[in-house]
Amino acid sequence: MTKSIITKDVAKLIRTQLKAAFPGVKFSVRCAIVTASAWIDVTYDDGPSYDQVATIARAFEGRSFNGMTDTYDSNGPALMAGAGENLPELVDYLCDGVNIHRSFTPAAHLEAQRIIATDSNVRDLVVCDDSGTLAQGNLTGPEVDTVVIGGRVNRMPWLDAHQAVAVALDERDLFPTRPKN
Repeated sequence: MTKSIITKDVAKLIRTQLKAAFPGVKFSVRCAIVTASAWIDVTYDDGPSYDQVATIARAFEGRSFNGMTDTYDSNGPALMAGAGENLPELVDYLCDGVNIHRSFTPAAHLEAQRIIATDSNVRDLVVCDDSGTLAQGNLTGPEVDTVVIGGRVNRMPWLDAHQAVAVALDERDLFPTRPKN
């Protein structure tokens, strides 16, 4: 028999797994309300890369939105390990999706500035001041076809500080320490 796990309890499971994988990183894991009540929002600053968090959090999605049919498709039941000597059981996660939002602190802005200054085709680009406060307005324009920062390519001619930081850091792991195995 398949056991159903409600969205609120799925959020607890996600929080537990993220905390175990990235001790010391503060995650906010909240259920959405009203229309998107079966969705979960995960927010955090700096820390692991977006993909590292998504790999853990999205494993708890019970359904996925299908844009071709404008409906949700079931991801099917998952096998959940039992505690202690209990056998694993099939579970349905009653979660339609997980939205992940990563923000960057002034310390991360300074790291992005360092990456831009050492590993980009726009080394003179200034995204923040010495305290990590982001610059305002567009930093590049039509004179720059393609921006390459840390090996990532951005083909948008207009780039502001938030976008430059995202290009530099989205795929970077800013998690300060790794637990010893």
